[in-house]
Amino acid sequence: MTIIFIGGIIIKTINILDEKVSNMIAAGEVVEKPANMIKELLENSIDAKSTKIIINVKQNNRYVKITDNGIGMSKEDLLMCVERHATSKISTKEDLFNIMTYGFRGEALSSIGAVSKLKISSKDKESEIGTTLSVSGGKITNIQEIAKGIGTEIEVKDLFFNTPARLKFLRKETTEFRAIKDTVLVEALANPNISITLLNDDKEILKTSGNGIKNTILEIFGKNTLENIVSFPLGYLGNISLNRSNKDFIFIFINGRPVKSQIIENALIDGYYTKLMKGRYPFAVIFLEIDPKDVDVNVHPTKKIVKFSDESYIYNLVYDEVNKKLFGDEDFIAPVIKPKEEKRLEVKSFEKDTLKTEKISFDIPENEEILDNKKEKNRFEDLDFQVREPQKTFEILEDEKKEDKKIEEIKEIKKEEEKNFSKDSELLKINSFFKEKEKNIKKSFANNEKTDKLESSDEKLKKYEDFSKDKPKEKNPKRENYKIIGQLANTYILVERDENLEIYDQHIIHERILYEKYKKMYDNKEISTQQLLVPIKFKISNKERELIEENIDILKKFGFEVDFFDKNDILIRGIPNFKISCSIEDLMKNIIEDLKNSKIKNTLLEESIIMSSCKGAIKANQKLTFDEMEILLKKLFEIEEYTCPHGRPILLKMSLTDIERHFGRLGSK
Repeated sequence: MTIIFIGGIIIKTINILDEKVSNMIAAGEVVEKPANMIKELLENSIDAKSTKIIINVKQNNRYVKITDNGIGMSKEDLLMCVERHATSKISTKEDLFNIMTYGFRGEALSSIGAVSKLKISSKDKESEIGTTLSVSGGKITNIQEIAKGIGTEIEVKDLFFNTPARLKFLRKETTEFRAIKDTVLVEALANPNISITLLNDDKEILKTSGNGIKNTILEIFGKNTLENIVSFPLGYLGNISLNRSNKDFIFIFINGRPVKSQIIENALIDGYYTKLMKGRYPFAVIFLEIDPKDVDVNVHPTKKIVKFSDESYIYNLVYDEVNKKLFGDEDFIAPVIKPKEEKRLEVKSFEKDTLKTEKISFDIPENEEILDNKKEKNRFEDLDFQVREPQKTFEILEDEKKEDKKIEEIKEIKKEEEKNFSKDSELLKINSFFKEKEKNIKKSFANNEKTDKLESSDEKLKKYEDFSKDKPKEKNPKRENYKIIGQLANTYILVERDENLEIYDQHIIHERILYEKYKKMYDNKEISTQQLLVPIKFKISNKERELIEENIDILKKFGFEVDFFDKNDILIRGIPNFKISCSIEDLMKNIIEDLKNSKIKNTLLEESIIMSSCKGAIKANQKLTFDEMEILLKKLFEIEEYTCPHGRPILLKMSLTDIERHFGRLGSK
């Protein structure tokens, strides 16, 4: 103890903290809540080369038992493991720069033992018998030999029994257990070759088989998620149907360690730019293997936060790979319309004088109990589920795909049968009737098309001259065979391609075309200024004037020529040489609003290009001729981008198989 005197007055007494107190302080950092404790124990089991881990949580999350089949510990190691800074993972300071294990600080078991009643039972392959060790409030209370197989079992009772303040500030039981589920889920994704089971009061909540990442994704998130993700060099990306309102479904792993990284998140989200709507985030599982010397995991006791020696390299690596994967992949981006599956009762019917049978399906309305159960299940969708049903394995899903192929083969056989039946005299009469009708319809349609072309005239085609003059440089083989069916509600273009019905939004197509054109013009410094015959004057506030003065160079690069007329007046003398449908004053006010809200100057330029594209594009409820629709589609297929700049999808798809299934032509699976 040291006493400090100043002018004969005792100012402060300095003590060396008791080891028990220092352990409890350390426990506050490592074991902040039950989820943190389970994370530490689970990662210890993983470091012990376990292939099967079972976690059981009880008594309001204050009791935890975790069992593994790892390498186990000898009696000597068991006694040492509850001491502070005792670890088998590192031995020198150089090891800190080459960490490949989860744990390395040697604080977890010591900290947990300081704030709970801890019991550890373990045996390694060299030991003839196992050992169990009991710790209460940081003190060893019992040690004895037991019969046990290789591996470790850790039992934590009465968590925070001696730290009432920490116990008082725990959240409600469901909230704390949700954090536990999130922790186990992330660790299961990071270790897809390890079987991990989470129980709550002996009830199975989550279980992975340890049969690889695809099965793990299927077992955790379900069939829909597995069907809507695609692999890329750094992991898996979800399509737009899996978008979320938060970043909770972005999972990042560095050398197998779950981490949070703002750099990687930004690169991922930027890679999805214009693919998702504002405020929506993707589903992604990203695995990065980096030299341990280039990443620092020793930033915080939880080891969640990491730092990179070259952040720009990491950003560019992730962004380039995401952007490369998503570019031009219309099948991945475009939503698919699927008919609602309903329960059906199959009844056999027999044709006269034949032994042939066919299945007749009747829709059966679901009873209230089933509907209620479905609603209950939806409440716990994805991470927040309470009832877990057995999931199909990835192999079973592959079998289902084979079934779909069989259905396609049956459909082809049916087509052949229909051809043979057409020889029947009655059918021939019917066919001739419809052929006559078809001729009349074609004549009528041809006359209407001619009228449309006359109505469009040269003035109507001028609307499209900004992109119709530029013919595609080369044909996209994926897009050579398609047929325009027509226009729906003067807003949507209907296309048949590869036995799919595709529905395109004409405004979004043109908006994307203009966006790509204007962006290219700006990047190549080709934006010219169109001088106004009469300058436009309008009033602005003092703050708005300051914003314009600060960003006057950016506005000039973008084609605006602005002068200040009076204290609160500006003159617009020139504007970008774009086709802008809104008034110049409205456009300028929107840009000023962007300046107020934007911290990054590039955002202003991007928003201005997007706004100009949106305002200049053709609108909904605008009739198009077949020639005009053809021009739009050809230009779209050339740029190969299938969302608008705001992230809305350009097209919807519905397969012929799904259409026929809806009408009962393929039966029900």
